[in-house]
Amino acid sequence: MKKLMATLSLLGLILILSGPAFSQGVITGLIIDAQDSLFTPSAAPKIMDEDGREIYGSAYVDKEWLEKQGIVGYAKSLAEARANSRVSGNPLVVKAVRVAGANNRDLILSNEDARKIRELSKNLNFLDQAKVVIIVP
Repeated sequence: MKKLMATLSLLGLILILSGPAFSQGVITGLIIDAQDSLFTPSAAPKIMDEDGREIYGSAYVDKEWLEKQGIVGYAKSLAEARANSRVSGNPLVVKAVRVAGANNRDLILSNEDARKIRELSKNLNFLDQAKVVIIVP
């Protein structure tokens, strides 16, 4: 029985270490590239998937973090976004597929990128802590 438990523990560790959060290293934030869109920066953008389901917005952020730094940060280039302390380390970088909402203030991500973000956010707190930067046109 002890040997079986040790084997199961080892298998569990292998699965955890090969999961999405570790395949690229621990994800420290999210960068959304909206440079090729007509996105209009705002104080409270929503990030949605192609089916219109919200991935990220003010409801996802812990109130303390919201008051400290707002919902998102903005940058003019990928290099500037990566250097931003709010996502520094190993951020996941995705590309917006289009804009939506009043005055183009919301972003749409591919369903595949949305799936990755949802999966990662189950075990990591980068969305709760508003570790999101949008690269603007």
